Amino acid sequence: MSGLGIGMLGYGVIGKLHTLAYRSIPSYYPSFPRYRLAAVCTRSQASASAARTDGGFAKSYSNLNELIKDPEVDVIDCVLPNDAHKEAVLAALRADKSIYCEKPLALNGSEARELAAVAAKSKGKLGMTFNYRFVPALQRARKLVESGAIGEVYRFHAEYLHTGYQDASRPLSWRMRMAASGGGAIMDLGSHVIDLVRFLVGEFAEVSATTHTYITSRPVAKGSNEMGPVDVDDAAWLQATMKNGAIGTLTVSRFATGSADDLRILVEGSKGAFRFDLMDANWLYYFDATRKSGEAGWVRLETIQSFEGASVPPARAILGWDRMHAENQYQFLKAVLEEREPSPGLRDGLVNNLVMDAAYASAREHRPVKVQDFPEAV
Repeated sequence: MSGLGIGMLGYGVIGKLHTLAYRSIPSYYPSFPRYRLAAVCTRSQASASAARTDGGFAKSYSNLNELIKDPEVDVIDCVLPNDAHKEAVLAALRADKSIYCEKPLALNGSEARELAAVAAKSKGKLGMTFNYRFVPALQRARKLVESGAIGEVYRFHAEYLHTGYQDASRPLSWRMRMAASGGGAIMDLGSHVIDLVRFLVGEFAEVSATTHTYITSRPVAKGSNEMGPVDVDDAAWLQATMKNGAIGTLTVSRFATGSADDLRILVEGSKGAFRFDLMDANWLYYFDATRKSGEAGWVRLETIQSFEGASVPPARAILGWDRMHAENQYQFLKAVLEEREPSPGLRDGLVNNLVMDAAYASAREHRPVKVQDFPEAV
């Protein structure tokens, strides 16, 4: 059979989203080499069979290793819960197969370093889901930084706010258990924010963090009277010092009443500034401080759906969440075919975990914590 065969590990909401993206990419980029949805794997054969039919996969499995060993599966997409990432990534890389992993890469930096060591000996590539890098407005912001238009970065603020956890009757899930998730709001939302700050500002040197859990116990299941402990953070506040001298703050919360998917970032520098709001994702707001007095002011730059080389939809069309994921996956597949390291990739996943480690250590120890170094070879 011709073309890459894609195997999907997990088929929840995000698995369905990734599958939709794979089915859309050939329309966005008609000249891109064709690939196949070769197999899907879920916990039971019944759910796997349903996923195969729903997603248009050729085969279904209920065992991770069977999917990975399938000779018709070349690339694996991992959308499993956080505590299952390590096993999946190790199995794929040891089989010399490339793997695309939902954030976070691992439960902690120690696990991520272990994965990096195996990746160094594998023929497979590792790509990460950090889909907000692929918002055209944030791609434009990156170009402003790289061109020197912002100058020396002085300050930044980034926040990612969700609602929905305020209901005390909401039952426990793996996202509220440290052993399964590796953390709460920092791991869930902060991983995205940390990656965007790295993408737009630079590397983290030190962080100081405060975390808080508003509801400390919840029903173990819907309607149950039995309660279980919540041992992860519901919200967190970080101050960060970057290696380039910039200082900024990051806020994440799953208790942000009135919020929907509120991801915002502001960066201020010696020559200019920019700000972005995901709920107004078709524009980047830019301030050019080099303009003459009386001429300066915030300008709304039209970015909308500007993806280089894409056939559809037209650039004037409004941006959707699924399109960012499709671009992330497209760039990963392109890197695999070109036999180069994906971006975002292994290093981005590893560093992301190391920054989160420092944040959690700071919250526990009530002091600033330096971000651990990572191998330059990664």
